[in-house]
Amino acid sequence: MKKIVSSDIFLKAIIIILSFTLILIIFQFINTYKKYSKKEGNVYLAFYNGDQQLTEMPQKGNTQGLGFEHAECNNGASVAWNYQNWAPIVRNMTKNKTKCNLYFAPNLANDYFGRLSDKDTTNLTYDETEENNLRYIGASPYNYIDIGDRDSAEKPILWRIIGVMNNMTVINDDKTEIIGQSLVKIIRSSSIGSYSWDSSASGVNSGYGVNEWSKADLMKLLNPEDIYTKDSEIGNSLYWNKTSGQCYNTRNDGKRTCDFSSTGLTASVKDKLVKVRWNTGTIGEAISSDIYSSDEKFNAKALYTAERSTHNGKELCASSGGNNCNDPVERTTTWDGFIGLMYPSDYGYAVGGNVRVSCLAKTMSKWDESSPDCTGNDWLYDSSNYQWTITPVPDSSGASRVFYVSSSGSVNGGSYAYSGWGVRPVAYLKSNIKIKANSASDYGNQSNPFVLEGVN
Repeated sequence: MKKIVSSDIFLKAIIIILSFTLILIIFQFINTYKKYSKKEGNVYLAFYNGDQQLTEMPQKGNTQGLGFEHAECNNGASVAWNYQNWAPIVRNMTKNKTKCNLYFAPNLANDYFGRLSDKDTTNLTYDETEENNLRYIGASPYNYIDIGDRDSAEKPILWRIIGVMNNMTVINDDKTEIIGQSLVKIIRSSSIGSYSWDSSASGVNSGYGVNEWSKADLMKLLNPEDIYTKDSEIGNSLYWNKTSGQCYNTRNDGKRTCDFSSTGLTASVKDKLVKVRWNTGTIGEAISSDIYSSDEKFNAKALYTAERSTHNGKELCASSGGNNCNDPVERTTTWDGFIGLMYPSDYGYAVGGNVRVSCLAKTMSKWDESSPDCTGNDWLYDSSNYQWTITPVPDSSGASRVFYVSSSGSVNGGSYAYSGWGVRPVAYLKSNIKIKANSASDYGNQSNPFVLEGVN
């Protein structure tokens, strides 16, 4: 009888312990998820303004000026922000019940221009690509910005806003990646001079240069030394370091004196720029008159797709060999860095006015034609300069050509990388950069540019 009583007591104790444990688990589960005020499918979302948790997601056009800053998710997931639909897009979700904290802040640059696009539909529009980037368009939009760049007389060196690019990958200092960012893309308002995209010794591609941006002389001129392997004393980070020296400007490693002490980047500006992953792919067919004349294969949309492809500038000539295709440089189709150049598609998608639809459907090799007037309605056009792009040309006879925008307005691939064409640096602003508030109707024009917070 005593044994039965002892067993009964023991069983009751086990039941009490299990019940208490279950209550604890339920409580912890509820406590874990209670701060996530919204559930989208299998994703639980919580919202913050700095350290302050919000009871709900800020609405588009909210009076506090809150825009999406960044997100932190578990299970390896990430969040991209759709500004047009004002909604998070969760990517790389591999497990159910993923939790994401979404952080919002006022006057963020990427949100600022999204808000502006609701009012200014003439100069700002979405490009309707897969990423649906927001772009400034037209002949002379108010898209000048003062990021703190100064010349030797401390006068502002203005940049211009290409737009807000979505689904960007940011590379942190510790080499971790943040995928799905929306970042403001800017371009220097004028050229910093004419330089070779790349040059090479006479025995390498006949001295015409190598069309691989990750190893290009111009890339090294524009960027800090810690993102590339230093293989010569020429051109290294002169623009980035705001200094002078020698850089390449012609065939067979030809060089000249270069001075960026008045035009290079200041330390305060460099702190506002973010390292991102650039697409450096190209079209998959050898450039030819058939390609150039094809509205379907050489319009802005086709080039945008090609820039994100896995085709490179050497693959079509690799089997042919010869002195024009004998460089040993490994080809890539992405590159992680700070300063690049515009894409051919950037130039294309900048067209506006009543010719936008017809120009976007037209081969960009014929944009120099008077009808329709594509160049006259594109603010990236420069009648005084040939302008380098970042995109290599696929060529069956060599590995040295790069696409450029001619002074007549067409996109062309007939130039070797050693050519000295105009250089307009392009960069992305950090996602936490803010725009100073200003209610003036001409905010953004050349005499009254947008200004970043912290810039005097």
